[in-house]
Amino acid sequence: MKLNKKTERLIKRKAAELKKLYETPNPEVDKIISELRAEATKLPQNMSKEEEIAYILKKADENCDHIEIRKILNESNT
Repeated sequence: MKLNKKTERLIKRKAAELKKLYETPNPEVDKIISELRAEATKLPQNMSKEEEIAYILKKADENCDHIEIRKILNESNT
């Protein structure tokens, strides 16, 4: 299917706008991504889903008890 010249120009212009939008560096987003990557590397490997949830909750609240969270999660699964 052949497009007319006006439609081709419109598509090219829109593609250029989108390319500019996605390739423009955004310092705020870059900072958030770098923080998330740093946190992800500190996470222990080979954890079950429940252990991972407990780890994240414990990190958010240092007063939280890992064993109690496991008990609660095990009770909710049964």
